[in-house]
Amino acid sequence: MDNEILKNIALKHNVSTEEVKAEIEKSIREACKDPNAPINKIGKGKIPTTEEVMEHVLREVAKSQMN
Repeated sequence: MDNEILKNIALKHNVSTEEVKAEIEKSIREACKDPNAPINKIGKGKIPTTEEVMEHVLREVAKSQMN
């Protein structure tokens, strides 16, 4: 995953990149508690990684900009 995204978020909120990643991971775990949530279809494991979710989001944004 592009660490620049995490760095930019961290700078904007005056926190470390590790804190940003930890918060994203926390949100992913929470979202995955709903078995019907679309996030459960992302990634290869039971819970998608931050990188898998970010890659998915970037692909979806790119697709929407093509339309």
